[in-house]
Amino acid sequence: MRGDTKGTPFLTEDWYVGYGIYENGETTRPQRLNYDIHGNNLVYKVGASETVNKLLDTNFKGFALKSEEKDYLFTRLDGSKFEKEKDQAKYYQIVEAPSKKVIIEFTKELEDPNAGGWTSSMNNTTTAEYEMNTSYYILNRNGKYEEVKLRKNSVLRTLGDKKEQIKAYISRNNLSLDTPEELLRIVEYYYSL
Repeated sequence: MRGDTKGTPFLTEDWYVGYGIYENGETTRPQRLNYDIHGNNLVYKVGASETVNKLLDTNFKGFALKSEEKDYLFTRLDGSKFEKEKDQAKYYQIVEAPSKKVIIEFTKELEDPNAGGWTSSMNNTTTAEYEMNTSYYILNRNGKYEEVKLRKNSVLRTLGDKKEQIKAYISRNNLSLDTPEELLRIVEYYYSL
């Protein structure tokens, strides 16, 4: 890699006070936390230290981060909970607790134009960069998470067994589906039918 890498492998540039949540509902002590999306690890910093430490306890069912604007709540889900099964368990943001019917997956890939090691890349001054991707999942009628886009047709395809009622609900409530919160409203309505 040339020079400094742009971006970080973490969920946010800022570190927030947060805590891990155990299966029994108990929490760790509050500390400066972040989520290493690239490595799929919960990480922390102690005091004024800038050293990043990996939380070794992997028995968390989730974690919370508290920013000034919003609290972020994440749940750990096994790959078998998805319509298209995933390789490993990881953390997903819950759009609005306590409902887990809509979740958000964040991924970061390190895009390194020099990774090939070709001689032609020796003179390349382009630096590597972490690229964030966001995916949305809804709990389908089979009890599995299925990826959807924040678009009406994508949601209607997944919730197709009640398509006409969902279309009417979207129209009646003037929903544009440009936020995960609106997506949650639609999914909650679907499950109320």
